Amino acid sequence: MTDREKEILDILKYDPLISQKELADKLCITRSSVAVHITNLMKKGYIKGKGYILKKDNYVTVIGGSNIDIVGISTTPLIMCESNPGKVSISVGGAGRNIAENICKKDINTKLISAVGNDLYGNTILSECKNYGIDVDDCYISNEDSTSIYISVLSNSNSTHVAISHMDIINRLDTHFINSKHTSINDSIAIVIDTNLNEDTINYITKTYSHIPIFIDTVSSSKCVKIKNMIEKFEVINLSQKEAEVLSGIKILNKDDIIKCSKYFFDRGAKKIFITLKEGNIFASDGKNNIYHNITSESKNMKENLISTIVYSHINKFDLEKTLKELI
Repeated sequence: MTDREKEILDILKYDPLISQKELADKLCITRSSVAVHITNLMKKGYIKGKGYILKKDNYVTVIGGSNIDIVGISTTPLIMCESNPGKVSISVGGAGRNIAENICKKDINTKLISAVGNDLYGNTILSECKNYGIDVDDCYISNEDSTSIYISVLSNSNSTHVAISHMDIINRLDTHFINSKHTSINDSIAIVIDTNLNEDTINYITKTYSHIPIFIDTVSSSKCVKIKNMIEKFEVINLSQKEAEVLSGIKILNKDDIIKCSKYFFDRGAKKIFITLKEGNIFASDGKNNIYHNITSESKNMKENLISTIVYSHINKFDLEKTLKELI
C-alpha cells in the first residue's frame, strides 16, 4: 500500500460516504488521481466495492495463544520431589484468549484467531469464548495437535516454583493460515497480537496490515525478543519491566533508568509504550509525555486488563492520562 492509498483509506474509515471530489480537495490532488487510488484499493481488497464499503461491523481482531491453565497450589511449605497436599484448579487461559475476553467485556466486538485441538480442552475454550460473545469462527481447529496446556506448581506463599508450557499448536498460525483469513483481519479497526506467535507470522502481520493499528503484548522475557527488529511497527507495545530490560539491555533500578529504557524504544520508532513495573505500577509514554500510574490495592488485579484498556482508549481517542485513569 502506498502512502497516498493509506491516507485515503484512513479518511474513508472515518467518513465512508465522502465523495471523490471532497477527497481530492482534502488531499490537494485531482479527482482523477483519487479515482486511480480508489481503483487500486479495490483491487488490493481494502475496499469491497462501490460506496466505499470497508467493513460490516467495527471489531477488534486478537491473534494469539489460547490454552488451558492447570495450577497446583501447596497448602504447606513445598517439598520438591515429594507429593504435597494442596488444591488444583483448571481454567481457560492463554495471552490472546485472555486479551480477547477483556476487550469483549468492554463492549467492543471482538474476534479471536487462535489455534486449538479438536479435543475436550479445545471445545471448552471455544465454548467459553462464545459465552462471552467472542467471535471464534476463524480459529484453527486441529485434528492432529492437542490444545495448549500450561501447568504450574505454586508454594503455599503463591510463588511459582516450576511450570511447563506445551504450546506447539500455536505454530499452526503461520503466514499461510493468516493469509487465508485476510478478509476478516483486514476489516478490523484494530489488531492485537502476542509474542506466542512465531517471528515470521508477527512480521507478516505487521507488513500486511500496516494500515491498521497493531497492538502487541510481549508475553515473556524469552518471547519478547521476536520483535526486537520491528519496534516501529506497533501502535502500542505493552511490556513488563523484565521484558523492557531484555529488549533494551538496560537494567531498571530507578526512574532515570526507565527514561533511558523508553528512549531506546522511541529511538527505534516506537509510538507508545506501557511498562508494568515490578512493584505493580505502570509507566506510560508517547515519547513526549511520561506518566507514572500508581496502582491502588483495589486495582492490583487490573494488570491483565491493561492491553484491553489501551485498545479501548485508542478507539475512544483518550490521551495517556485518561487511558491510565480507566484502570482505576
